[in-house]
Amino acid sequence: MTTILINTQLTIVTYLIVGFFLSKTGLIDGQAQLFISNLTINVLLPASVFTSFLTGMSMDLLISLGTILILAILLEVFLSLASKIPSSRFTPSEACVAHYGYLVSNGGLIGTPVIESLFGPVGVMCCNVFMIPTRIMAFSAGESIFNPSLKRTPKAILFSILTNKILVVMALGLAMIGFHLSLPAPVLTALQKIGGCLAPFSLILVGSMLAQKVKLNAAMVKNVAWITLIRLLAIPLAALGICLLLHLDFQTTAVITLLMGMPVGSSCASFAKKYRGNEAFASAVVLISTLLSTMTLVLLMKLIELAF
Repeated sequence: MTTILINTQLTIVTYLIVGFFLSKTGLIDGQAQLFISNLTINVLLPASVFTSFLTGMSMDLLISLGTILILAILLEVFLSLASKIPSSRFTPSEACVAHYGYLVSNGGLIGTPVIESLFGPVGVMCCNVFMIPTRIMAFSAGESIFNPSLKRTPKAILFSILTNKILVVMALGLAMIGFHLSLPAPVLTALQKIGGCLAPFSLILVGSMLAQKVKLNAAMVKNVAWITLIRLLAIPLAALGICLLLHLDFQTTAVITLLMGMPVGSSCASFAKKYRGNEAFASAVVLISTLLSTMTLVLLMKLIELAF
């Protein structure tokens, strides 16, 4: 598995480099980034998730998915509480980035290709079930973290959850399984091909976002390193310990640990820019954590294999 992950990480780095140079040469500008982002989030990712749910479902897999979802909720609640603990290390604008960075990873755009390379369509299914609380936090909590004056009503939060495209296609996939429905073979093949474009498009997009210039002073570098260390190692190692204590199987443990070790979500920089926060600091956290994750994920995979 470690060898597979190393090859996957090298592929990911290649996609990131392509995106980086396309941005630097002007072939991907801000408008193109917006188009690719909308295409990825609204078409490619839903197609990938939906087709993964049409694979064979068994009682063991349902139990595994339930376990993954429960642990995902508990871990996200714990991170939400822990990230609110005041720290004199950060300025107020940096604290927002740290809070969001601990809560929201880039498990959707980077995690999905990684997990798919290891466990196939079943892995994609497990990945997206685990990412449910993170996706809810990414937007419901993201707005309030960077803009504390914003008060969203429970009704508005519930509406955003129920209309989340990923949750909708997951529910649709489960409904089709429950009612023993199937798509015509040509339609299913087309959707699978569309979903198969997720990895290159999403990673080229991330690479293009990493091309922006980032200026940091010495104090900010230390804080970026601290957040990156927590996000890439401390959080996933704690998750690995919990999985081992609960005697979870290898696949479930690997999915949970690797997803908890994904870099800070790129939406962190977007929120900082939108609400005039510390955009340079947020961009640096996203950049450094993304680059270092190509190595730390391999380390985590090796530790998981040793544990089993």
